[in-house]
Amino acid sequence: MRRIFSSIPLVAALLLAGACSPKSHYATVRYEAANRALYDSLATDTAMARFLQPYKQKLDSNMNEVIRHTDVRLTKALPEYNMGNFVADAQLEAAAKLQERVQASVVNYGGLRIPFIPKGKITKGKIYELMPFDNMITVVDVPGEVLVQFCHHMAKRRGWPVSGLSYVIRNGQAEQILIQGKTVNPHLIYKVAVSDYIANGGDDCDFLKPCKRHPSSVFLRDAIMDKVRSGALTGNTIYQDLQNRVRNAE
Repeated sequence: MRRIFSSIPLVAALLLAGACSPKSHYATVRYEAANRALYDSLATDTAMARFLQPYKQKLDSNMNEVIRHTDVRLTKALPEYNMGNFVADAQLEAAAKLQERVQASVVNYGGLRIPFIPKGKITKGKIYELMPFDNMITVVDVPGEVLVQFCHHMAKRRGWPVSGLSYVIRNGQAEQILIQGKTVNPHLIYKVAVSDYIANGGDDCDFLKPCKRHPSSVFLRDAIMDKVRSGALTGNTIYQDLQNRVRNAE
């Protein structure tokens, strides 16, 4: 570790020297990569530790802030799980404040990065663990036929979390697709809330890229925190049990 840190002043000096000389041009002539294992037994770079300590204290203070508490354990599982339902609902509620007549919400399974949140206090840091990406909520105008394609796409991946939408998975295909309790009409346009990552074709959702998008500056992570603060996980909560939004065919 010390050898790595000691090279920083030299690199900085070289960069500054190059910046001060407009006639200097540098190009990479060789690139080498190596894995360096870090162990607790390695000596601490005390100078670097002192430098980082004020930032660490401020970060810890922020991340350890308790938002509220949950009476239920939120778990990530397939094809449906209460953690996914909670996040999809949070996204739908936030999107409804941005656009009128938003009917559904979809969250990609891989976007949720921890397997569970235990009962008890929920800190801001825990929500950052759940949603570490700066994904922003986007409302997409999805034609009915594309929405059906979207559901098939989710079914092939054994189910993604949804809100305002439901489907049954059979042999990797979606059946009995309902939006707001009604059969999808291929001739209608539906407003669906997703992350900007998905709206821009992420996770193999290229079929959404031609659809009209309504971007926002609202982070999905913030929408989750707002729903936690609202007390949705305390008292009598709908998240105690699954709701058959996504299920496998019998």
